[in-house]
Amino acid sequence: MGLCLACLPAVVLLKKNAPEQAMLLTAAILSLALLRCLSLAAPLLETLGSLFERAGIESAHVGVLAKTAAAAAVTRLASDLCKDGGSQAMASAVELAGAVVSLVIALPLVEAVAELLLGFFA
Repeated sequence: MGLCLACLPAVVLLKKNAPEQAMLLTAAILSLALLRCLSLAAPLLETLGSLFERAGIESAHVGVLAKTAAAAAVTRLASDLCKDGGSQAMASAVELAGAVVSLVIALPLVEAVAELLLGFFA
């Protein structure tokens, strides 16, 4: 977050004179921020993995949750970049694609829940 705030004045100044460069700088800053967030998420994933293991749930489901959260973050950042670039329609398409990708990624988790429910009620 500090990197984003530190680079904000440069982005604002560039936006007036060189909007293309401002967009590239914004994309670079967001990429670095996303990478930092992912590195900070490692302990969270380890904790979730151990909780799932103690509960008797497959550890692969932790990966599904992590991939879904990452897809949501990337979708949000890409959509915001499209909006900053002035393309609301492209931002909407990115958001729709992100929703579909998230559902595809989460499909194994949905199947596991369905199997659990079917085993409970059968």
